[in-house]
Amino acid sequence: MLIFKSADVLRCVRHALASSKWEMGYEEKEQTPGLQLVHDNGVYIMSNGIPRDYIPDEERCYVAYAQGCDPKNDEDFYETSRDLVGGDDFVEVLSIDKNWLSIISKYNEIQIEITPQELNIEFSSPIERDS
Repeated sequence: MLIFKSADVLRCVRHALASSKWEMGYEEKEQTPGLQLVHDNGVYIMSNGIPRDYIPDEERCYVAYAQGCDPKNDEDFYETSRDLVGGDDFVEVLSIDKNWLSIISKYNEIQIEITPQELNIEFSSPIERDS
């Protein structure tokens, strides 16, 4: 199970929704806002918005890494990534809409389970609000 911090993914969602053009996935027929779930050097989510959410100081695009899959912070990121999603690199586009903003803001984590047949997304650990 891939686990992402909602706060990290929220930036990707905001960027994708604010963009006017989007990179399309392999079988997509039209441009729509989305998140790209990527496995290459680790496993991460990034906006499909164009222009990219570029971080000049780091000379890279902003990405939200899955727990244990960040090459800068996780010593065993390569093995962990392979254990969670297999050995092949991929990009899978997850369609989103403005409802994602309110959903993500209510939870601490996003969990993604990948099987050979499907991809399941769950939101977990509700954020407790003071009454």
